[in-house]
Amino acid sequence: MNENTFAVTFSGQLVDGANADQVKANFAQLFKVDIAKVAPMFSGKPVTIKKGLDEATAKKYQQALLKAGAVCQVVALRPAATATPSPAVTPQAAAAAATPAAGLKATLAEPGVLLKEPEQVPPLQVETSHLSLGAVGETIIEPEPVPEFQAGLDGLSMAEVGVQLVPPTSVEAPQIDVSALTLAEAGVVLKEPEPVEAAQIDTSKISLA
Repeated sequence: MNENTFAVTFSGQLVDGANADQVKANFAQLFKVDIAKVAPMFSGKPVTIKKGLDEATAKKYQQALLKAGAVCQVVALRPAATATPSPAVTPQAAAAAATPAAGLKATLAEPGVLLKEPEQVPPLQVETSHLSLGAVGETIIEPEPVPEFQAGLDGLSMAEVGVQLVPPTSVEAPQIDVSALTLAEAGVVLKEPEPVEAAQIDTSKISLA
């Protein structure tokens, strides 16, 4: 009995929170094709991604695509005695896809693999035929004269020498309580000096000329 009776289909449904552009890019990496070739798969119409698979392989594809952000279905193409149709994986089941599918033929490109040849960008063409440089020392723009500062002093006058312009503000004498303080008698040692050890200097290698 032929067991390759299953297919993996996709109708454009994405995992909750998935970005459509990112999912398309994941598809392109999985199948190693240009992203323009996977864009029609997201039209909302059912698309068969892979068929002629046994049930176990079809489910591996389903889990791998779920990790890529797409909700796919495993569909039985013809009745099989030992096969049961696999229900569609809901977006809520995305968290369950924690391990990569073993034995899956679709692979991710190795780091550094060039998936698309870079497009050559032509050099920028800037028209400069109408431009010219001034001669050394030539003044390109005449400087604008700066008008002399004019300050109106008509309303101001100088006071006579010794005139008090602002009466001084009285300042109260500070009140400092010194009743708890006393002065020591002249010659009293307030703190015993700490002994200082004599410096130990090695002069054995020094000689006088």
